[in-house]
Order: sequence, then C-alpha cells, then structure tokens
Amino acid sequence: MPGGGRIRIGTCSWADRGLVASGWYPPSARTAAARLAFYGAAFDTVEVDSTFYAIPEQASAFQWAARTPPGFLFNVKAWGLFTWHSVKYETLPEWVRHEIPRPESGRLDFQGLPRELRPVLWKRFTSALEPLRTMDRMGYLLFQLPPKASFSPVMMRYLERVAEVTPPFRTAVEVRNRSWMEKGNRESFLSLLKGANMAYVAVDEPELDWTVGRDFPVTATWGAVARFHGRNREGWTKKGATVAEKFRYNYSDGELLSWEGAVRDAAERAGKVFLMFNNCYRDYAVKNALRMKCLLGVACSPGEGVQGELSFGE
Repeated sequence: MPGGGRIRIGTCSWADRGLVASGWYPPSARTAAARLAFYGAAFDTVEVDSTFYAIPEQASAFQWAARTPPGFLFNVKAWGLFTWHSVKYETLPEWVRHEIPRPESGRLDFQGLPRELRPVLWKRFTSALEPLRTMDRMGYLLFQLPPKASFSPVMMRYLERVAEVTPPFRTAVEVRNRSWMEKGNRESFLSLLKGANMAYVAVDEPELDWTVGRDFPVTATWGAVARFHGRNREGWTKKGATVAEKFRYNYSDGELLSWEGAVRDAAERAGKVFLMFNNCYRDYAVKNALRMKCLLGVACSPGEGVQGELSFGE
C-alpha cells in the first residue's frame, strides 16, 4: 500500500443493518465471520460501535482478529456509560442488574452507578479489549462525548481522568459542542490532549450553530483521526429525525478532496491517519471510503483512476 499504511481508511461499522441489506456484501457472505473477512479484504481498519452499547465479550475480540488479515486494526468506541451517555438497563451485565434496581426511564447514566462499581466495569471493558491490544490489532479507543457536554471545569477534569485510566490504550476524543473550540477554551482543551498524548478527533458534519467545525489539529504523536458523519443539514436539524435520515449523505469527490491538505499535513506530523466514515446509510460509507482511498492515492479499484497527483507515497 502506498505510504506504508500511513493513511488508513475505513467505516464506523461493518455489520450495520443498512449496509448488510444494501447488497454490498456478496451472497456468499451470509455469516458475521464471512462479512468481516470480506470487509477486511477491502479495508485495513474499522471502527467497532457495538461496544458503545454494551461491554463486549473477550471471545469477540479474538474472533475479530481471527477473521481479518495480519495488520488490520480495530478502533473501538468506548461504552456509552463512560462517555456521559445513558445506556439501556438491559445492556448492563447481569451481575450489575442484581446490584441496581431498574430506573423508571429504563436507562442508566454514569452518575447512577455506585462508585464502587465504576472501576470494576472499566476493568471488565478494557479486559475484553486486551487481546486486540496485545496482538497489536487495535488502533485507538474512541471517547465520543454527547452534544450536551460543553466545555467546563467538570468536563476538563473528566478528560484528565480519562487520560489517567486509559493507558496503555491509544485514546482519541471527539467533542460535539462548539464551546470546546471557542477562543480560550480551545487552547486549554488541545493543551490537555497534547499533554496526555490523546488525539483530537476532527469531524466532517453539517455546519450548525453548535457543531465544532472541520479543523484538524494534531495532538497525539501516535496518529490522527477524522470521522465523516455526512453533511445532511436537514436531517441533523429535523426534530425526531431517525438515524437513517441523519446519516443519509453521499459525499462528492470535491467534498472528499477538500480534506486532502489537512490529511497530508496530519500524516506528516503524526505518521498515521485514520479516516473513518460514519455516514452509515445503506452502502454510502463503504463507497465513500473506497472512493477516498482512490482519491488520496492509497488504492483504487480496477479501472478507477486517481484524480490528480494526490499520492501519499514516501
């Protein structure tokens, strides 16, 4: 691969229902194992989002590694309970449900967890991922904060705690509230990330009053991360929009190429860049990811030309 794997491009799921139903996978890829193997032949990295909803089994990590080629990297999304989200009560480990009564809402957030259970659950989560780390098959651990999480002393202390507990995992942080990148706050936030060697996650998403913009500051020495959520402004602002409506966006070549300069700079400064497509509506994410690979000179499908001199070769 040109660039020696410096640019890794993939999607934020390989088992999304819309993708499975889209026809991108061949009829022969009817099982979870076959689909991941097929995906691994097209890409060298993927983001695991099922871990956002529940703590995985360690056996799953071994299976993921076994079903993909050597060198394939998994990027894991931290469990929602660790990132200021609430989770469905039923997704908690059974032994935890014995300790905590079911809330009326049916959901639980981190504040609802007894303090003595928090480090135990963190240990369970990281132990499940340990096989990927020890086999050098893990890219980064993603902490994606909700839009309601604005810049504040409390949230800065939270990130300091993340920095304390996540090593030896490589950690990436995605904020989703503009206050983090406003003057004054931005400097303190990025300084914290740099000091902890955590990557700032650049985002491509609709430009709204509360979104952070498309800056791509490099804050970690191990790599840089950008996630592409689509630019479906109408879907993001529509009240009660479904997930499918929100992420139904197919990038144009021009929109993808608008990242070329920032990606080149990040690759030179950090050595490795992850470009992850989260516009998971049918096969949009995989098609855009494959197209980005071609446009950036990483790899092209047979007969597909590269537009211009955009190779990242050494």
